[in-house]
Amino acid sequence: MADVLTQAQIDALLNSLNEDGDLDTEVETEPELKVSNYDFRTAHRFSKDQIKTLNIIYDYFSRIFSNHLSGMLRTMCDVSVGSVEELKYQEFVNSLPNSVMLAVMNMPPLDGPTLLELSPDMCYTMIGRLLGGSNAVRVQSSLESNRSYTEIELVLLERVLRQFANLINEAWQKVTHVEASLDRIETNPMFAQIVSLNETVALVTLNCKIGDVSGFINFCLPHLALEPINKQLTTKAWYQSSGAERKSLPPATGNISHRINTTRLPLSVVFNETVTTTGDVLSLQPDDVIVLDHRVEQPLTLKIGHLSKFRVEVGSQDKMYAAKIIAPIQEEDNNNG
Repeated sequence: MADVLTQAQIDALLNSLNEDGDLDTEVETEPELKVSNYDFRTAHRFSKDQIKTLNIIYDYFSRIFSNHLSGMLRTMCDVSVGSVEELKYQEFVNSLPNSVMLAVMNMPPLDGPTLLELSPDMCYTMIGRLLGGSNAVRVQSSLESNRSYTEIELVLLERVLRQFANLINEAWQKVTHVEASLDRIETNPMFAQIVSLNETVALVTLNCKIGDVSGFINFCLPHLALEPINKQLTTKAWYQSSGAERKSLPPATGNISHRINTTRLPLSVVFNETVTTTGDVLSLQPDDVIVLDHRVEQPLTLKIGHLSKFRVEVGSQDKMYAAKIIAPIQEEDNNNG
């Protein structure tokens, strides 16, 4: 028996008629499935937890490196983690320019060397600051011509890179104890192949700003090198180490007080300055007498570092010269002097 439409179904059909008398019908289509090819040869070698731990390690490194770089270059520097990603070593090498600054670092117990890359902007800005340039120093002509680094520039950069080692050790100490050292520097990526081109690496990119100049630092960490510490490369290990370190620390006040009390300061007792000419100095001979601008009855000045702090009299004790403090020097006198 044929199906019979109900009154409700008939009303629905009449309501769906458009002005031309045609029936509007909407055909529901299934959403298109998105399929992507998967290559089992390129499976992820780093877990999300390991990537997160590397991010934490180099975030800490960026903070201590910012302070170190600001003090070394005597200008405001800002360093932060840009990204931590997994890729093939070949992809990293192909992204490098012909003239590049690469530092081959040894980081035992990591099994094998790692790479540190400095962008040209960073290199030339640091060189300019170390040679006495201003905050805005930027060697545009050098960057445009893509020239090779000179011997003097390489020596300066090598000294800077060697100072990175202690900072890397400090950044890694909450995960494992590493002893980073600079093996060599290379300016051609073909001479710095530390692993096979198909090997998986973790690339940590730090965004750096020195004054008004921006650049980057790349840390290339091969998976093979990190294998010996895979079990330690976890956020759990990081936070457990941080908690144990906080418990083992002595009270901050006592530690600071002890360091202040045991800090060595240079003391010197000086006469008043005497002015003479270069000709008189060149003509000095043995047995010549130099008349000082200092009366015999006038006390001498005791300096702590470069600051004049006390008036003293000179004497002797136990067959050694000694100075007896007479009076302190007021800050007003110190500023005027």
